[in-house]
Amino acid sequence: MKNNGDIVRFFKDKEYIMLDNDLGGGSFGKTVLLKDPFIDDVFVAKKYEPAFSDEDEKKKFYKNFLDEIKIMYKLNHHNIVRIYNYYAYEDIYTGFIIMEYIDGESIEEWFENCSMGLTKSSSNEIFIQLIDAFDYLQKHEIIHRDIREGNILIDKDDNVKVIDFGIGKVIQPGDTIKDSLYADINRANSDTLPAEFYSGIYTSSTDMFYLAELINRLLTLYPCSEFKYQHIVDKMMSKQPADRYCSFSEIKKDIEQGAFYSLSITDDEKRIYRDFADSLDYVIGVYGESPTFTFDSSSIISKLETVLTNNMFEDFISNNLDVIQAFVNCRCTYDNEYGISVDKVREFVEWLKRVSTTKRNIIISNIINKIANKEIDVFAIDPPF
Repeated sequence: MKNNGDIVRFFKDKEYIMLDNDLGGGSFGKTVLLKDPFIDDVFVAKKYEPAFSDEDEKKKFYKNFLDEIKIMYKLNHHNIVRIYNYYAYEDIYTGFIIMEYIDGESIEEWFENCSMGLTKSSSNEIFIQLIDAFDYLQKHEIIHRDIREGNILIDKDDNVKVIDFGIGKVIQPGDTIKDSLYADINRANSDTLPAEFYSGIYTSSTDMFYLAELINRLLTLYPCSEFKYQHIVDKMMSKQPADRYCSFSEIKKDIEQGAFYSLSITDDEKRIYRDFADSLDYVIGVYGESPTFTFDSSSIISKLETVLTNNMFEDFISNNLDVIQAFVNCRCTYDNEYGISVDKVREFVEWLKRVSTTKRNIIISNIINKIANKEIDVFAIDPPF
C-alpha cells in the first residue's frame, strides 16, 4: 500500500502502431503518426532529436522541449492542439510528446482555398477563432513566439488549431522576454517588423503583431472579399505596441460590438433568450462578494448540459444554484422556490450550440451584463462555521 508522498510507477509498456513514419521534421527532430489499437484512434508523436553535435546546444534546446510539455499540459481549448502524454529521456536529451492528430491543412492552404470559394467557413469565422485562441493563451500568461503558416492548422470541419509551442513561454503580466532567439522569433527577413524587434523584446503584444502580420499577408496573397475585419488587423499590426489593442480580449469586444449592430435576431430567438435570461436574473438575490463571471461558452454549455442530465425526469430545475454557477463564480443568495423550467434551459442550450461563435459570445455577454448589477452584501451570506 502506497502512502501519501510515495513515488508511483507504472511499468506496463504501451504499444502503438506506426502509420506514417515521416509527417515532417526539422532541426529539432521529427513527427510521426501512430495508432493506439486499444482505443482505435490516431495520434501525432513529436520526437525531440536535435541535429546538433554540441552538447551545450542539445541541453539548451532540450529545456525548451520540456517547457513545451509543461505549457501544453496547462492548455485546454478547442482551438489549441491537445497533448495526451509525454516520455522524457533526460539522460540522453531526447523525448516524445503524444498529441492530437489534426486532419486538415495549413492556414495558408486554407486561405488559398477560401479565395477560390472552396471552404465551408468564411475568413471572418477563422479570424474570430484565432482571436479566441490567443485570448485564451494571454489569459493563461503564455506567449507562442512562433506564429507562422505551418503552426496554425485548419481541420476538416474548419476548426482552427494552434500548434507547436516549442519556443513558447509562460510570462507574467507586464513582463517581457528578451533573449538570443529574438532575431529568429521575430523573422528578421520580414517586410514588416514591430518596434520591439530592435530591442529584442517579446510580449503578448508581439504575438498580436505577428498574428495580424500573418493574416494580412495571406489576405494579400489570397484575397477573400467577405473579410470585414481589416481595420482590426491594421490596428493589431501597428508598429508601436502602444498603438495596438491592449489585449486580445479588447479585440473580442471590438468584434462583438461591430457584430451587435449587424446581428440578425429572430422573434423566436428573442423569446428563447428572454425566457432563460429573465429566469436566471429573477432567482439571483445578492452577491456575497465581488462576483467573477464565466465568458467561456464551452464551459457554460458543459455545465448546463450537466444540469439537464441531473434533472432529466423533472419539469423544473431542482437546485437553481446549479444554473447560476454556470455563469457566476461567487457566493450568492438565490430563490429556489421559483422553478426554472427544464425545457427552457434545454431550448437555450440547443440554441447556443447552433449559433455562430460571434453570436454565442454576444448572447453570453448580454446575459452577464443583465446579472452583473446585483447588490453585493457580504453579510447576506451565512458564514461557513
